[in-house]
Amino acid sequence: MTRGKRLLSLLLSVLMLCTLLPPRASAAPTLYFTAVNDRMCDLNDETMPFWQNGLLYVAGATVDGPDDLGIRYSYNQEKSVAILYKGQRVLYCDLTAGTMENNRTGEQYTGSPIVRSGMVFFPITALAKMFDLKYSSTKIAYGYLLRIRDDNAVLSDEYFIDAATDPIQKRYAQYERAHAAAESEQPETPPPVDTPTRRDDLTVYLLLPAAEEAALTQLLSTLEKHQSHATLLLTPELPESAGDGVRRAAATGNAVALRIDAATAVEALAQIERGNDALWHAASLRTRLVYLESADRTLRTAVAEAGYCPITINTSDFTRSGTHWADTALKWAGRSTSVRLYLGAESGVSSALGTALSRLRAENCTIAALNEVTA
Repeated sequence: MTRGKRLLSLLLSVLMLCTLLPPRASAAPTLYFTAVNDRMCDLNDETMPFWQNGLLYVAGATVDGPDDLGIRYSYNQEKSVAILYKGQRVLYCDLTAGTMENNRTGEQYTGSPIVRSGMVFFPITALAKMFDLKYSSTKIAYGYLLRIRDDNAVLSDEYFIDAATDPIQKRYAQYERAHAAAESEQPETPPPVDTPTRRDDLTVYLLLPAAEEAALTQLLSTLEKHQSHATLLLTPELPESAGDGVRRAAATGNAVALRIDAATAVEALAQIERGNDALWHAASLRTRLVYLESADRTLRTAVAEAGYCPITINTSDFTRSGTHWADTALKWAGRSTSVRLYLGAESGVSSALGTALSRLRAENCTIAALNEVTA
């Protein structure tokens, strides 16, 4: 067979495989598959891992089972307590206080357990440290694969992904079929009425730059005073000198992103890696959210293909007037349900932020931190 015929045959095979998979209907923007040691877990929305506040969360039910990691999971909804235990090791989680404590050492871990649809999720970093686990997050054809393993795992990540190609495809197809069936069962809804978005329908995502520890501390104090959250844009160097601020930002529900100023993909990825290493050393967290200063489409694409999530903005405001900031955000009411507003005047952000937050609160806007979906 000639080279041209071989390429044509390969292309036809790929096209046939694509036709076997159902179309993406209402699937999540980013799918996270899970594997424990050398076993693929089921793929469903109830137990799917997710990122929040720079931490990757995994369901307690995923690691529960004596035949895999030897970890058992228990959740008492009435007392708002969840525990994970293995032998004499017990991770005690107070869901009301949002704490996770090692029963033997008294050590408390970064992050808080999160309850979703009656299921408790835990930061994988805490589980890895508590139970001597290893984990990896790898980009695959249909999303990402979180693999959690201990010393009983046989295959390396590379060999496991090769061996799990068919199970991953099957779980993807089953997931899509389930979503398609759920959509078909929903009653038809009348066409939407073209009405302007009310201000209480508007979600405002504030992106706040911080290059110094003092500025970060002031921003966090202002956000806490107004019971609001934002996305904090940190230079790769800041976590080395502002560990307390970084830990405070994550613990109070704010998003942490890296502010990258680079001309090439190699330089950008090197800065991101350096920044994440500093974040890990300071607060045991990493982030996939990055804000690329003056980046073109090629650079943004390269960073996204490397597994990170570049932040896009709707608008920016470089004045130092909190009222002007609020007006800039409110102009999006009626045009969109959300606005990502970059406040770039770093030296005046904190003093004007309180005014902006008060105004937005008075207009019943939701003020939130970004995540991988909303970025």
